Amino acid sequence: MDVTTQMIRGDDAIRLLNEHRSRYRSTGLYPFLIGDADELDRMREAAGFHEQDAEAIIAASLEIAPMQWIAERRREAEACEFSEDELLGEWPDEVLDNGSIMLHTDILTGKTKPETFLGLARIEQPWHLAAAVRFGGWNACPTPEEHCALHREWQEQYGAEITGMSSDVVECSVRKPPTYRESASVLAWQQYWYCEDIVVQGVGTISRLAGTLLNSHYWYFWWD
Repeated sequence: MDVTTQMIRGDDAIRLLNEHRSRYRSTGLYPFLIGDADELDRMREAAGFHEQDAEAIIAASLEIAPMQWIAERRREAEACEFSEDELLGEWPDEVLDNGSIMLHTDILTGKTKPETFLGLARIEQPWHLAAAVRFGGWNACPTPEEHCALHREWQEQYGAEITGMSSDVVECSVRKPPTYRESASVLAWQQYWYCEDIVVQGVGTISRLAGTLLNSHYWYFWWD
Protein backbone atom coordinates (compact mmCIF):
# COMPACT_ATOMS: atom_id res chain seq x y z
CA MET A 1 0.00 0.00 0.00
CA ASP A 2 1.09 3.57 -0.67
CA VAL A 3 0.27 4.36 2.95
CA THR A 4 2.06 4.81 6.25
CA THR A 5 0.35 3.87 9.49
CA GLN A 6 0.50 4.98 13.11
CA MET A 7 -0.69 3.05 16.13
CA ILE A 8 -2.76 5.35 18.32
CA ARG A 9 -4.96 5.07 21.39
CA GLY A 10 -8.58 4.43 20.56
CA ASP A 11 -9.61 7.27 22.85
CA ASP A 12 -7.52 9.66 20.75
CA ALA A 13 -8.70 8.40 17.35
CA ILE A 14 -11.31 11.01 16.46
CA ARG A 15 -9.21 13.91 17.74
CA LEU A 16 -6.13 12.82 15.80
CA LEU A 17 -8.16 12.06 12.68
CA ASN A 18 -9.63 15.56 12.71
CA GLU A 19 -6.27 17.19 13.43
CA HIS A 20 -4.69 15.46 10.44
CA ARG A 21 -7.70 16.25 8.26
CA SER A 22 -7.33 19.95 9.09
CA ARG A 23 -3.69 19.81 7.93
CA TYR A 24 -4.19 17.65 4.83
CA ARG A 25 -3.97 20.45 2.27
CA SER A 26 -0.63 21.59 3.69
CA THR A 27 0.91 18.17 4.40
CA GLY A 28 -0.48 16.20 1.45
CA LEU A 29 -1.06 13.29 3.83
CA TYR A 30 -4.67 12.17 3.82
CA PRO A 31 -5.73 10.55 7.13
CA PHE A 32 -8.18 7.69 7.66
CA LEU A 33 -8.95 5.21 10.42
CA ILE A 34 -8.23 1.53 9.79
CA GLY A 35 -9.14 -0.37 12.93
CA ASP A 36 -7.04 -2.75 15.00
CA ALA A 37 -3.97 -4.79 14.05
CA ASP A 38 -6.06 -7.64 12.61
CA GLU A 39 -7.89 -5.23 10.31
CA LEU A 40 -4.60 -3.72 9.18
CA ASP A 41 -3.16 -7.15 8.40
CA ARG A 42 -6.24 -8.18 6.39
CA MET A 43 -6.21 -4.93 4.45
CA ARG A 44 -2.54 -5.34 3.58
CA GLU A 45 -3.12 -8.94 2.52
CA ALA A 46 -6.00 -7.97 0.23
CA ALA A 47 -3.98 -5.13 -1.30
CA GLY A 48 -1.30 -7.62 -2.32
CA PHE A 49 -3.63 -9.22 -4.87
CA HIS A 50 -3.63 -6.08 -7.04
CA GLU A 51 -0.69 -5.61 -9.40
CA GLN A 52 -1.56 -2.09 -10.61
CA ASP A 53 -0.03 0.87 -8.82
CA ALA A 54 -2.13 3.74 -7.51
CA GLU A 55 -1.55 5.96 -10.55
CA ALA A 56 -2.78 3.25 -12.93
CA ILE A 57 -5.86 2.64 -10.79
CA ILE A 58 -6.70 6.35 -10.69
CA ALA A 59 -6.25 6.60 -14.47
CA ALA A 60 -8.57 3.62 -14.97
CA SER A 61 -11.16 5.18 -12.67
CA LEU A 62 -11.33 8.29 -14.86
CA GLU A 63 -12.59 6.06 -17.69
CA ILE A 64 -15.59 5.04 -15.57
CA ALA A 65 -18.77 7.13 -15.72
CA PRO A 66 -20.30 6.52 -12.28
CA MET A 67 -23.96 6.82 -13.28
CA GLN A 68 -23.41 4.54 -16.29
CA TRP A 69 -21.71 2.03 -14.00
CA ILE A 70 -24.71 2.12 -11.65
CA ALA A 71 -27.12 1.74 -14.58
CA GLU A 72 -25.21 -1.33 -15.75
CA ARG A 73 -25.45 -2.92 -12.32
CA ARG A 74 -29.19 -2.31 -12.40
CA ARG A 75 -29.56 -3.84 -15.87
CA GLU A 76 -27.66 -6.93 -14.76
CA ALA A 77 -29.99 -7.32 -11.78
CA GLU A 78 -33.12 -6.81 -13.89
CA ALA A 79 -31.95 -9.58 -16.19
CA CYS A 80 -32.23 -11.83 -13.13
CA GLU A 81 -35.82 -10.67 -12.43
CA PHE A 82 -34.87 -8.07 -9.84
CA SER A 83 -37.79 -5.86 -8.73
CA GLU A 84 -37.14 -2.36 -7.38
CA ASP A 85 -40.68 -2.18 -5.99
CA GLU A 86 -40.04 -5.11 -3.65
CA LEU A 87 -36.98 -3.40 -2.19
CA LEU A 88 -38.32 0.15 -1.99
CA GLY A 89 -40.45 -0.16 1.17
CA GLU A 90 -42.22 2.67 2.99
CA TRP A 91 -40.65 5.89 4.20
CA PRO A 92 -39.94 5.47 7.93
CA ASP A 93 -42.14 7.34 10.41
CA GLU A 94 -39.28 7.96 12.85
CA VAL A 95 -36.11 9.97 12.31
CA LEU A 96 -33.34 7.48 11.66
CA ASP A 97 -29.80 7.78 12.98
CA ASN A 98 -27.09 6.65 10.56
CA GLY A 99 -24.50 6.50 13.34
CA SER A 100 -21.02 7.98 13.51
CA ILE A 101 -17.37 7.04 12.91
CA MET A 102 -16.85 3.59 14.44
CA LEU A 103 -13.68 1.92 13.15
CA HIS A 104 -11.91 2.68 16.42
CA THR A 105 -14.62 0.83 18.38
CA ASP A 106 -15.64 -2.78 18.97
CA ILE A 107 -18.63 -3.45 16.72
CA LEU A 108 -20.23 -5.83 19.24
CA THR A 109 -19.82 -3.85 22.44
CA GLY A 110 -19.49 -0.31 21.11
CA LYS A 111 -16.54 0.24 23.41
CA THR A 112 -13.47 2.11 22.21
CA LYS A 113 -10.56 -0.19 21.38
CA PRO A 114 -7.38 0.33 23.44
CA GLU A 115 -5.33 0.66 20.26
CA THR A 116 -6.18 1.36 16.65
CA PHE A 117 -4.36 2.45 13.51
CA LEU A 118 -4.42 5.73 11.64
CA GLY A 119 -3.46 5.60 7.97
CA LEU A 120 -1.75 8.47 6.14
CA ALA A 121 -1.90 8.34 2.35
CA ARG A 122 0.02 10.77 0.13
CA ILE A 123 -2.74 11.47 -2.37
CA GLU A 124 -3.95 14.54 -4.26
CA GLN A 125 -7.66 14.01 -3.69
CA PRO A 126 -9.61 12.14 -0.99
CA TRP A 127 -11.30 9.98 -3.66
CA HIS A 128 -7.86 8.58 -4.58
CA LEU A 129 -7.72 6.66 -1.30
CA ALA A 130 -9.06 3.34 -2.63
CA ALA A 131 -6.28 3.39 -5.22
CA ALA A 132 -3.59 4.00 -2.59
CA VAL A 133 -4.97 1.21 -0.41
CA ARG A 134 -5.93 -1.02 -3.40
CA PHE A 135 -9.26 -1.65 -1.75
CA GLY A 136 -11.82 -4.05 -3.19
CA GLY A 137 -12.18 -6.48 -6.07
CA TRP A 138 -13.37 -9.44 -4.01
CA ASN A 139 -16.85 -10.98 -3.74
CA ALA A 140 -19.42 -8.24 -4.51
CA CYS A 141 -17.07 -5.45 -3.44
CA PRO A 142 -16.26 -3.09 -6.34
CA THR A 143 -12.72 -2.90 -7.71
CA PRO A 144 -10.35 -0.13 -6.56
CA GLU A 145 -10.97 1.90 -9.73
CA GLU A 146 -14.75 1.56 -9.27
CA HIS A 147 -14.50 2.78 -5.69
CA CYS A 148 -12.49 5.77 -6.91
CA ALA A 149 -15.04 6.60 -9.61
CA LEU A 150 -18.04 6.49 -7.27
CA HIS A 151 -16.31 8.48 -4.53
CA ARG A 152 -15.15 11.04 -7.08
CA GLU A 153 -18.81 11.59 -7.96
CA TRP A 154 -19.96 11.73 -4.34
CA GLN A 155 -17.13 14.04 -3.30
CA GLU A 156 -18.24 16.48 -5.98
CA GLN A 157 -21.98 16.17 -5.32
CA TYR A 158 -22.10 15.79 -1.55
CA GLY A 159 -18.69 16.78 -0.23
CA ALA A 160 -18.25 13.16 0.87
CA GLU A 161 -14.74 12.13 1.96
CA ILE A 162 -13.61 8.78 3.28
CA THR A 163 -12.68 8.91 6.96
CA GLY A 164 -12.19 5.18 7.50
CA MET A 165 -11.22 2.17 5.42
CA SER A 166 -10.61 -1.27 6.89
CA SER A 167 -10.56 -4.69 5.25
CA ASP A 168 -14.32 -4.61 4.51
CA VAL A 169 -15.70 -1.26 5.72
CA VAL A 170 -15.70 2.27 4.29
CA GLU A 171 -16.85 5.26 6.36
CA CYS A 172 -17.39 8.78 5.04
CA SER A 173 -17.79 12.29 6.37
CA VAL A 174 -20.34 14.27 4.34
CA ARG A 175 -20.41 18.07 4.17
CA LYS A 176 -23.48 18.46 1.90
CA PRO A 177 -25.93 15.65 2.63
CA PRO A 178 -29.29 15.45 0.84
CA THR A 179 -31.92 17.57 2.56
CA TYR A 180 -35.07 16.33 0.77
CA ARG A 181 -36.66 12.89 0.63
CA GLU A 182 -36.46 12.72 -3.16
CA SER A 183 -32.72 13.44 -3.31
CA ALA A 184 -32.05 11.11 -0.38
CA SER A 185 -33.90 8.33 -2.23
CA VAL A 186 -31.87 8.90 -5.40
CA LEU A 187 -28.68 8.65 -3.36
CA ALA A 188 -29.94 5.55 -1.55
CA TRP A 189 -30.37 3.71 -4.85
CA GLN A 190 -26.85 4.74 -5.89
CA GLN A 191 -25.46 3.43 -2.61
CA TYR A 192 -27.44 0.18 -2.93
CA TRP A 193 -25.91 -0.61 -6.33
CA TYR A 194 -22.50 0.23 -4.91
CA CYS A 195 -22.96 -1.79 -1.71
CA GLU A 196 -26.04 -4.04 -1.56
CA ASP A 197 -25.16 -5.38 1.88
CA ILE A 198 -26.07 -2.12 3.63
CA VAL A 199 -29.67 -2.82 2.60
CA VAL A 200 -29.94 -6.60 2.22
CA GLN A 201 -28.06 -7.33 5.44
CA GLY A 202 -28.65 -3.93 6.99
CA VAL A 203 -31.63 -1.56 7.03
CA GLY A 204 -33.82 -3.77 4.84
CA THR A 205 -35.30 -1.28 2.35
CA ILE A 206 -34.23 1.59 0.13
CA SER A 207 -36.60 3.97 1.91
CA ARG A 208 -35.09 3.18 5.29
CA LEU A 209 -31.60 3.72 3.86
CA ALA A 210 -32.75 7.04 2.40
CA GLY A 211 -34.08 7.96 5.84
CA THR A 212 -30.61 7.46 7.33
CA LEU A 213 -29.02 9.60 4.59
CA LEU A 214 -31.35 12.56 4.97
CA ASN A 215 -29.35 15.41 6.57
CA SER A 216 -26.74 12.88 7.72
CA HIS A 217 -23.05 13.82 7.79
CA TYR A 218 -21.97 10.16 8.05
CA TRP A 219 -22.08 7.26 5.55
CA TYR A 220 -21.25 3.63 6.20
CA PHE A 221 -20.55 0.79 3.74
CA TRP A 222 -19.81 -2.85 4.48
CA TRP A 223 -19.19 -5.86 2.23
CA ASP A 224 -19.60 -9.44 3.36
